[in-house]
Amino acid sequence: MVVNENIDPFAQYYISGEPDKAQKAYAWKTAIGLQKVDNLQISEYLLKTAQDNIEGRIDIAEAKQLIDSYYKQDRAKGEQVQTEEGDKVATRITEILGEESFVFSPAQYLSIHQRLFTGVYSHAGKIRDYNITKKEWVLNGASVTYGGALELNATLDYDFRTEKEFSYKGLSMSEIVSHLASFISRLWQIHVFGEGNTRTTAVFLIKYLRSLGFNVTNDLFVDNSWYFRNALVRANYNDLQKGIHETLVFLEKFLRNLLMGEDNELKNRYLHIDWQEKTAHSLSKQDIKQDIDEKNRILALLETVQCAAKTKKNIICLYDTFGKERIFGRTEVINALTITPSPASALIKKMLELGLIENVRGLGKGKYRFVVREV
Repeated sequence: MVVNENIDPFAQYYISGEPDKAQKAYAWKTAIGLQKVDNLQISEYLLKTAQDNIEGRIDIAEAKQLIDSYYKQDRAKGEQVQTEEGDKVATRITEILGEESFVFSPAQYLSIHQRLFTGVYSHAGKIRDYNITKKEWVLNGASVTYGGALELNATLDYDFRTEKEFSYKGLSMSEIVSHLASFISRLWQIHVFGEGNTRTTAVFLIKYLRSLGFNVTNDLFVDNSWYFRNALVRANYNDLQKGIHETLVFLEKFLRNLLMGEDNELKNRYLHIDWQEKTAHSLSKQDIKQDIDEKNRILALLETVQCAAKTKKNIICLYDTFGKERIFGRTEVINALTITPSPASALIKKMLELGLIENVRGLGKGKYRFVVREV
């Protein structure tokens, strides 16, 4: 029997005062919530098994055995089982989230996929050897350009090596969030597996964040797993003819809620490319007023200096795109304005001279952020 998604079967454990039970409950809830990224359902039997594990009547190894046996019996009867993948993968995610061990490496990433999907997909833990496209609701049926099959190994190794060499020392939380958003969006865009990439990436991210000292035990992945996936899509999609640019804004909002305790509104409709054409951001009235005031100060400053009209227009366009928080480099400027590298470099130099942007430390050469000065 499929469960009622509107009822939280683990609510009693969050306030029980027993940390071990609460931790297990959150792990199960996160694991179940992540099945929503592929519209998978879970069974009442899984919930019963999960509660037995939380109460200490069975350990996680016994829970896995019970779930596997449950579906082996159903297959023997020749029954169609719509909850099998969701139940099995949720149990395995719970097991992984309950383990302390973690190594930041491509091998760990591949191992997570193998553990989650053995017996579910024939390619569990294997790098795909074919190219893929996926129609996305958020893109009106278009697809992200995923990594090419011939370069997957090299691309995966490069991204892990680059991240391992990166230093977070001295960075503000906003800078840390921006960097993490960039890393995890690149990792997901490779799409190294034929299926199961988002769930694997989410589990890997949770483990990685814990290894960095973050406590990520909350409801965010549970309640917003589809938003997380759509944010990854929007971070890796361009259609310059339609004025659509890849953006980390949505993924950063998710991570700021997760890591900084913010309360950014996470609505999937805001990520849809059609909505983007109508409204730039979902902002409160206070946020809108502050944004207008800051833009007006930029405009006032530009009127006091020798600056070509096109340059002024481009600077305002960049502020509208990146705002105060978003970190960007020359590539992002090129994409935002659809210009060549030389004019992009000249524009960055001009903004630095005017004191409109500042260099951001620790993210590599050529990273900037807007700094609005009082006129």
